[in-house]
Amino acid sequence: MPGSLRRHIDLSALRDVPLFTTSQARDAGISGHDLALLVRRELIWRPAQGWYSCLPDVTEDERHVLRTVAALRVNGPGAVACRVSALLLHGLPVARCDLSVVEIATTGGGHGRTRSGVRVSQLPSKGAAPLRVAVPLVDADIPVVDVPTAIVGAARCNSAPGALVAADFAVDQGMCTVEDIAASLKAHAGSTGIERARAWLADIDPRHESAGETLTAVILRQGSWEFEPQLWVRAGGRNCRLDFALREYKVAIEFDGEGKYTGPEVMEDQLARQAALEAEGWVFVRLGWADLDDPTTLLRRIADAVAMAEAR
Repeated sequence: MPGSLRRHIDLSALRDVPLFTTSQARDAGISGHDLALLVRRELIWRPAQGWYSCLPDVTEDERHVLRTVAALRVNGPGAVACRVSALLLHGLPVARCDLSVVEIATTGGGHGRTRSGVRVSQLPSKGAAPLRVAVPLVDADIPVVDVPTAIVGAARCNSAPGALVAADFAVDQGMCTVEDIAASLKAHAGSTGIERARAWLADIDPRHESAGETLTAVILRQGSWEFEPQLWVRAGGRNCRLDFALREYKVAIEFDGEGKYTGPEVMEDQLARQAALEAEGWVFVRLGWADLDDPTTLLRRIADAVAMAEAR
């Protein structure tokens, strides 16, 4: 029956397979017509021409990883993941990044052309040689540029704030050093966007423990106050660490990410901690992801907290 699935289509051989080809599907008894029907029913999806996945319920990051791996296999030997796609394959966090376009580079070069959601660029002749990283999602080692090159590339061509998030994490985890990133910036001197990348990556600070904290610091730098990340203070007989502190005014700025409060006991402890600090004269500004979308309002809230602290 046109538009309906044949009852005998058996996906069991490909169930949970992260990536498979049209040829593999044919070997499992699934025709090209069947594949088209399965895609329309959203039982499978197509990461690249001739490639399919039986993992429809993946996250946005995982979907980009699968698209990247499929694009690399389409382009064959010599293709490597770069920029934001490389960040994800390295397991680095990304935020404020455009994941609609897969980024790969080849020795032959594609001069930055974008087709079917894939941008193919010239693999730089300068900098570290590409390497292979284990990608658990596909259970394979995938060719990718090194971490500093990926960070600099993302800062140049995709999202400078997102690259800074990745850089903070990478340096904190020992995946590279600030000096490694500086060397990559130097190697890419004269490239499009390099001055923007250099300006943003001058603010690398591995003390930021999450993407939200890195992006909070970006906004704080727009203000006129000196701030300290991860400041330890003592209050109520306990040691407390503040995400950010304006020590001069005793203003604490806390980023509340989605995973910060994992249960009622944690919430109760956080409230007790805040009460102890407020008893010592600290004024709190709490923010979440939505606040990062409105820097002007957030800076005004911090200014109000500073005024309140000064009035005490």
